[in-house]
Amino acid sequence: MKKLTIWTVLPVLSLCIAVLMYYFWFQGWLQFYLADVMATVNHMGYITVGVTALLLYFTAVQLVNWKLNKGLLVLTYAIYFAIMLVLLFGKASGAQGFSSDTFGFIDTFMAGNLRVITIGNVLAFVPIGFLLFRKSPLTALFLAGMMIFAVESLQYILHVGYFDTGDVFLNVSGIMLGYAIIRIFTVKQTTAEQK
Repeated sequence: MKKLTIWTVLPVLSLCIAVLMYYFWFQGWLQFYLADVMATVNHMGYITVGVTALLLYFTAVQLVNWKLNKGLLVLTYAIYFAIMLVLLFGKASGAQGFSSDTFGFIDTFMAGNLRVITIGNVLAFVPIGFLLFRKSPLTALFLAGMMIFAVESLQYILHVGYFDTGDVFLNVSGIMLGYAIIRIFTVKQTTAEQK
């Protein structure tokens, strides 16, 4: 029954969820962040849906099996990091600047503007937090901060965006959210195994 689910139900479910995610979330995000790429790459919507469905499927297979397949996990993270590289550095905007309004996103969010972008800036970085689960909380926070500081600095240097302290806060929050989730999950799993 499990194999039947993996080969029939999960692919269809992953594709349906990917389509919904694209229309309700990714489409606006991609138009905002990657307008140049969306205009020049044919069928970018189909590519986005396909890659999202693939990531969802790989993740679902591991959840259904209740164990991690290291090869599948490495493949999933390779796709994830490739997507992140495109999102973070694929903007051919020529924009460069610095924004120190760390909590400026709150007013924008409360006004109903750019909510998808704000939430995306958190959720997109959650999987990185999963990779830090063996680190202490302070070490994880330090590594998350250094990683995002490096990304924002590179965006500034390469003229593909602003060094935005608001983005630093949101991205680090996303990483630490992922870290907290995986730590809670592993503590509960360890406790259950000990009983």
